[in-house]
Amino acid sequence: MSTHTKGRPPKVSDNELRKILLQYSSSYPGRITCLGLEKETGIKRHVWSRRMNVDISKINELLLSNNDNTDKLPLPNIEQIVDQYFDNKKELIKALSHLNDVVQSLYDQNLTIQKKNKNLESEIEQRKSQVKRLNLTIREYEEIITGSAYGVVRKEKKLKKNLVSIEKQNENAASSLDFQKMFPNIFK
Repeated sequence: MSTHTKGRPPKVSDNELRKILLQYSSSYPGRITCLGLEKETGIKRHVWSRRMNVDISKINELLLSNNDNTDKLPLPNIEQIVDQYFDNKKELIKALSHLNDVVQSLYDQNLTIQKKNKNLESEIEQRKSQVKRLNLTIREYEEIITGSAYGVVRKEKKLKKNLVSIEKQNENAASSLDFQKMFPNIFK
């Protein structure tokens, strides 16, 4: 009886496909699709869907945290890695070391982002206090300017004259609501 199977012999073995799949899954977080694999590797998507469908499904089963409010972190399937490299200790160590490096890299990125967030939060607090101080200063100036119309306030603030005055030549413009004459550049 012949052991020859139907069809063309595969160009890429299943083990090679698994290695490529694991590398792809660690490089591209999120759901793995056959179309994405085809675009990245050049291996046709029907090859991925027929020969690696079970492996892709296992990888897409994410190890998730219990917190539903956070984005889900796609991690390689540990069981699949152990099954794949069970007989090859060096490759298993290499795959697990790669997984460890990915987790360490994510942890380092998280620490960096947390430091940036703390710096930005302190900067925001500084800006808020600066805005409060500037608003107080503006309010003081407004009180001085509007109060300068009263003689008592002028004496108290030691002002020589009223800071807000409408001269005779500007009196018509001040009481007029004809904005086109007052602001000709706006209404062209």
